[in-house]
Amino acid sequence: MSAKRQRPVKTARSKMSKQPVKHTAAKSSKSGVTGQVRIIGGQFKRQLVPFIDADGLRPSPDRLRETLFNWVQFELHDATVLDLCAGSGALGFEALSRGAHYVTFIELQPKQAALLGQTAERLKLPASSLAVHVGDALSLIPTLALKHRAASVAEQTNLQSSDNAFGYHLVFVDPPYDLELWVPLLTALIENKLVNKHTLFYLEDRREISQTLQGLAYNYTLLKETKMGQIFASLIQVQIEA
Repeated sequence: MSAKRQRPVKTARSKMSKQPVKHTAAKSSKSGVTGQVRIIGGQFKRQLVPFIDADGLRPSPDRLRETLFNWVQFELHDATVLDLCAGSGALGFEALSRGAHYVTFIELQPKQAALLGQTAERLKLPASSLAVHVGDALSLIPTLALKHRAASVAEQTNLQSSDNAFGYHLVFVDPPYDLELWVPLLTALIENKLVNKHTLFYLEDRREISQTLQGLAYNYTLLKETKMGQIFASLIQVQIEA
């Protein structure tokens, strides 16, 4: 994926959805599964991704995911992706379905993290295409950075390695709204050098991006934005010095 590809800055808005998006219901089981979302495009189109009933876990609606992946469709080939606060993992698995090279999932809930692993096995994804880390995203970012730097020393000639020090191509930043984690997460990613000036960030919130990122110490460029129902979705790049 070309890091220097020019991207349009003109914003794109879509009309508000008049109908709520329904997720496929799933019967409760010993694993605690209470719902499923469907992968909407790519290699695993129509495959189901299960999730549990947990505080703050709200899979992105189908129409919003479709909009997001229309935005980044030409950026996904061989991309390395970070799915912070992964939840159902729908965004990360959708990225893999559409050609991403590697996805790192971070999920706080152990049961949901186990489901991510089970979904990967069911989709027959090779272990080299993803990693699932269990814990708080903000706390895990420094540890993740250390692992990436160590791996990059061992694979200096492979710039497309899943573990490189040059930064993720795409990061999904979709934490539980009430925790107000957008600015701390972006700041931690930047300070730990897991992202760079070419990285694309996708954010969801109940507020416009200017309010969501109020207090961020870095300037950013808004590439795309839309509102569906009560959700604002934005695609940005942060102006990070090399």
